[in-house]
Amino acid sequence: MLNLLIKTGYPFAAFRFPGEHEFINIVQTQREPETFHPKDLDNVSGFIFSPFDREGTDPHFVIRHDLSYTWNPGNPTNAPVSLPISGNQAPTNPVPAINRSEYIRQIEQVLERIRKGQAQKVVLSRPQIIKLPKIFDFTIFFTNLHLVYPDAFLFLVFLPGYGIWAGATPELFLQQNGRYLKTVSLAGTLPVNGPEELPFWPEKEKEEQQIVTEYIKETLHTAGFDPAEINGPHTIYAGKIAHLQTIFKIPVPAERKKLAEVLHVLHPTPAICGYPKQSALKIIRETEKYNRQFYTGYMGPWHTRYPSQLYINLRSMQFSTTDAQAILYAGGGITGASDPAKEWDETAMKMQTLLSVLEKMPNFAQ
Repeated sequence: MLNLLIKTGYPFAAFRFPGEHEFINIVQTQREPETFHPKDLDNVSGFIFSPFDREGTDPHFVIRHDLSYTWNPGNPTNAPVSLPISGNQAPTNPVPAINRSEYIRQIEQVLERIRKGQAQKVVLSRPQIIKLPKIFDFTIFFTNLHLVYPDAFLFLVFLPGYGIWAGATPELFLQQNGRYLKTVSLAGTLPVNGPEELPFWPEKEKEEQQIVTEYIKETLHTAGFDPAEINGPHTIYAGKIAHLQTIFKIPVPAERKKLAEVLHVLHPTPAICGYPKQSALKIIRETEKYNRQFYTGYMGPWHTRYPSQLYINLRSMQFSTTDAQAILYAGGGITGASDPAKEWDETAMKMQTLLSVLEKMPNFAQ
């Protein structure tokens, strides 16, 4: 199914809502990807795919839902795809080689700036390039992702000329449901054996989660969107990783145009950027040395026949447009209590979300 769509060259998004069993495809019948401005969100209909840095030059894409349908995992697959994808002329986002010592050095730089009072929290990310088999079956990959991560939002987005992104994210950004909007603060990370294990949360993780929660509460209040209900924090699970989550329910504004304002004031949250926002963004730009592009941006179906839900682009990867390889992305929240070595271990653990699935692919050799 996905292999055939990629070969046709039309923009599409394949996704699966958390806890569901059906896959959904939204397909645009015009080959050129369409863009939009976030302030026009209320007039957008389709699958949204937006970058992390709204002040940068990366476009905000929408895949129109010219065609949409559901399909079930386990259906017979068609011929796999040869990598790199033909027709993807645009080069893949160049990323530096960041090994353990370099990432720890960057964390120490960030910690020094936190000690100087320049920020309270900074989310520092890193990329990792991995080799892929030259013949790759995207349908099998997506089905395996479904089996391993039943409670995540799964996505595979194909934008001709801009590549393929895929992942299994645990973080809801904004959901429109009846009279309410729902958003969450998600921060704090611990390894677990599964949902049967209730983790003991260290103070560093609880502090990180509280920063995000307070930011969302204050930001919504300042913008005139006081939550009707706040629940949490409580533990949620994404495979063998646990997070702390607090849920916010916000009355839907009477004016539709104000929906875009909610998104504008929230993105990027301290969970993916830091706090204060502008200070953390400045430190990220000066430290990471690469462009995140769509990693830690937001995406999802919006004003289509399916529920309007936007998710943060986490636990994700970008397939190269120039070689049989992919870029995995992961990051962690740095606070004054951070241990650089443990922060490296956390990013390695997060990358296992996709690496563990890739390792099961035929002919995979890392």
